[in-house]
Amino acid sequence: MNEFIEALRIIYPLSDTSIDILLSHAEVISMKKGELVITEHQGGNYAYFIIKGLARGYVIQNGKDSTLWFASIGMTLLSMNAYLFTREGYENIELLEDAELLRIPVAMLNHLFETNLELCNWGRRMADHIIHRMELHFMRRNFMSASQRYHFFVTDEPELLQKVPLRHIASYLGVSQVSLSRIRAGIQ
Repeated sequence: MNEFIEALRIIYPLSDTSIDILLSHAEVISMKKGELVITEHQGGNYAYFIIKGLARGYVIQNGKDSTLWFASIGMTLLSMNAYLFTREGYENIELLEDAELLRIPVAMLNHLFETNLELCNWGRRMADHIIHRMELHFMRRNFMSASQRYHFFVTDEPELLQKVPLRHIASYLGVSQVSLSRIRAGIQ
């Protein structure tokens, strides 16, 4: 739990009191590798935070899944469309490792944001980080070569290379697995 709390504090310096408030309104759950935390078309009743483990968000297009993002300790798992607009989500969130998650009802999380300034600022900063990561991913995917995208992935997320199947990395980078193998052969 200490590593999780430190990950939260990297986003925003939460006091022990605010962390205790957050934890007192949430529950710790365990889930297995391969389980879906959230599925497409599901409502957004809960937000999850990774205490231990690794996850990915993906969508299914033309019968194939396309990885949108990866998440690790301290990061949020939720359907943004469901969370922001109370509509069906479009993504699936799959665990890539056995995981411990902090689960909190979205209504309670929003109440905490409305009543606790530290948690509100932490939530805003968390959203800022998510937006920045998605913007970088968009820019790289649309304006860089596959080789450049892989280079940035290796630089930014080296631990994922050991933990994430290559098919998911290829999907995230927008290349085929064969192309990724060729890129890796040229780099290594």
